[in-house]
Formats: sequence, structure tokens, C-alpha cells
Amino acid sequence: MLKYYFRALLLFGSVILFFAFLGCLIPRSYSFTSELAIAGKPEAIFAQLNSLENWTNWSRQFNPAEITDLKMKFNEQKSGKDAALSWTDIRGKGKIWITKSTPNQRIEYSTDFEKRPRMYSSFELVENENSTTVLWSSNGKLPWGPFYGYFGWLFPSHMKTEYSMSLEKLKQVIEAEHPSSPEALGTVDHNLGLSLPLGT
Repeated sequence: MLKYYFRALLLFGSVILFFAFLGCLIPRSYSFTSELAIAGKPEAIFAQLNSLENWTNWSRQFNPAEITDLKMKFNEQKSGKDAALSWTDIRGKGKIWITKSTPNQRIEYSTDFEKRPRMYSSFELVENENSTTVLWSSNGKLPWGPFYGYFGWLFPSHMKTEYSMSLEKLKQVIEAEHPSSPEALGTVDHNLGLSLPLGT
């Protein structure tokens, strides 16, 4: 009887090792974008995005009501290039800082998470006739590991949802400041460049 248990255990272990090996081969890179049209001028939207202190007005990732034990510390420069924010919360700790700021057009920033590779992100503002479209994009790599390849399939979808919800809140903030503005056009999400062929 013991030999059957041993064989079953060996088979189970072999299956786990096979999927762990397969997970190591799946690319860990990710890239995604969330997009929203907001009834407002680029100047008003840029002011919210370019000031890290203002992120607490609309971002789910930096809202004490959304994140347990969130503690934030800003450096002296709170907006524009080199503005930085460090945080600790139930998720761990990290730092975010603006690397490029083009007034009313584009903001680029980087995010360091504890024990995870850096994420590179940007906001791009496109002015339309009656609104401004905000494109929020991020890309990077998940940590190396036997099962992070599988998680890579879920991570962009989860983050796109988080970004979309934050942009909806940003829309509320901006349009509350400009109640006479026309209605925005709505939300569109795009998943860019997430390739899943086997390979490193």
C-alpha cells in the first residue's frame, strides 16, 4: 500500500515541478493603459496629476480610506520633476517620484515596490473639443519566480481596474470644480503589449 502512496506523491510532485518550470518560462513583462475622457481643460487635470499631494484626492493607491495603515511622506518638492512620495502600508513599502513633467501634456514617473522590480508609468493629456483624454500607462516586470509568470496574466487586468476606478474619481474631482463643462465621453481601457509566448 505504501508504494501506491509513494507513487501518487511522486506523480503529484512531478506535476507541481512541471508547472513551476513552465511558469519560469512565461514572460514576466507587463504593459497596460487605462483611458478616460474628462470634461475639463488640460491645465486643471495637469494640476491634479503633477502634485503628488493631490493624488490623495483621487488615487485609490494613496487613499487612507482605501488602504489599511497607509502612511505617506512627501519630500520638500511636492510637484513637478523630482517630486517624491514614500509610503508604508499593509502591502509593504515603496517610493514614487516624477521623472519628467511637460506642462499640460505629459508626466512620467517611476515606482519602487519593496522587493519588486521598478514600474515605469506616465500620464498623457490629449485635448479634445469638449474634453481632455487622460491616458495612464504602466510597464515593467514582475519578480522572478516559478509562479509569477501565471500571475502576470492577472496583474494587468487587476491594475487596469484600479487605474480606471482612480480615473473615474479624478473625473469627479475635475468636473466638480467645473460644473458648467460639457459631459465627458466615457472610459476605454487598452491592454498594450502583454505577450505570453514561452521564453524569457
